[in-house]
Amino acid sequence: MSTTTTVHRRKLAPAGSASEGVAVRDASLHPRATPSGNFVPDPITLELTERAEHPMLTPSWKSFRTYASSNPEFAELKSQGLVPMMRAHQGLRLAIYAVAAALVLVLAALLAYWWLMPATADADSPYVTVDSATAISTDPSQWEKGVIPSLYQNDDSWGHVPYGQAAMDSTGAAPTALAMAYIATTGDTAYTPVEFAQWATDHDMTAAGADTVAAYLQQAGAEFGLVLEPLFADVHGLRCAIVSNVPVLVVTQPGTFAPTASVVVLDDIDKDSRITLHDPASPSRSAKSWPFDDIIDATAAAYEVHEA
Repeated sequence: MSTTTTVHRRKLAPAGSASEGVAVRDASLHPRATPSGNFVPDPITLELTERAEHPMLTPSWKSFRTYASSNPEFAELKSQGLVPMMRAHQGLRLAIYAVAAALVLVLAALLAYWWLMPATADADSPYVTVDSATAISTDPSQWEKGVIPSLYQNDDSWGHVPYGQAAMDSTGAAPTALAMAYIATTGDTAYTPVEFAQWATDHDMTAAGADTVAAYLQQAGAEFGLVLEPLFADVHGLRCAIVSNVPVLVVTQPGTFAPTASVVVLDDIDKDSRITLHDPASPSRSAKSWPFDDIIDATAAAYEVHEA
């Protein structure tokens, strides 16, 4: 004989209610205080919510502006001012300092870019020349003392050699010009622009600033047995140096022969009393003759080159 056990389940009333018949309290926008009495609702948020102006209920620029302008921090800012608020709130103080530091860094970056940005010559500048001629360097078999060879920085023999942030074919005017002056002064054919470029790289002097280029010519020249005498770049000074049959190295101003400082080698004076020169960056500029004034205006520094 079996016995059946019946389990009666009773529906529980919500916690805190007296009986099952007590209605559940409707939700309210006004939170009830906790027994400890510590919770204080934000009156501004409650007021905006009741008026359906809280930005989370009706997303719009107007509702957000209303909410932001009613914020206690903005009210404090209006009544006390920024400086007292910065003293009272460390977070605000740090945020403003961070924004100010960021603005200073941006300004410094813009100034650095403006200062270091390569200069460009005017469209009607006498230095702007389209290179229609082919850059062909003088063959090493024809290098000799007393004759300045035509060497170009983009020559296949050394144009690929790293120099500074690029390669010789785009930035190697200084070592190429110094090699021309060295060959004409000493007659030694053992060194090419490669050795002069390597010296600049080893001594961290590949920058394109006029002062760095001038320092490189003097220091590297001395290392290779040359003496570079500073020359005052006026008509008399340039003429006397050129007719003395010595190479004259001219460091050019940015925005003349090149966007950055470059180097050309003055060679001779033609029958029209104009200067002929060797520009390692341009066969077209090397093929024309130049008025003294154009060379003088472009000169940042000039040197007579002699053997030590």
